[in-house]
Amino acid sequence: GFPRTIPQAESLDAALSRLGEAVDYAINVEVPDENIVKRMGGRRACVGCGATYHLVYAAPKKEGICDKCGSELVLRDDDKPETVKKRLTVYHDQTQPLIDYYKNAGILKSVDGTQDLNKVFEDIEAVLEA
Repeated sequence: GFPRTIPQAESLDAALSRLGEAVDYAINVEVPDENIVKRMGGRRACVGCGATYHLVYAAPKKEGICDKCGSELVLRDDDKPETVKKRLTVYHDQTQPLIDYYKNAGILKSVDGTQDLNKVFEDIEAVLEA
């Protein structure tokens, strides 16, 4: 999403202000870190054609084998739990101040991102239609 940092948010505010506009809502889709680590840790990529799978949500027909080309499926380095945890630390360090920025502006709306994708979308629509 954008913006990701306070300087980006301030630049967006300034650009919109020049157009006589403003941000109506900032939507924070909340997902606990452990859910993100689990989701990303379940992803697999084909070494042959690059097709992607998920062990829970989009599993290949045969474990560890690409349905499309028959090559091996692997857990990419950036999807390994230790890497994801490091990336989440950076994310939180940069994003929490941004969440506070929009909360202090009175325009932050949060949505539960652990729900079914369609429900998350409905909740976002409800914020935008309010």
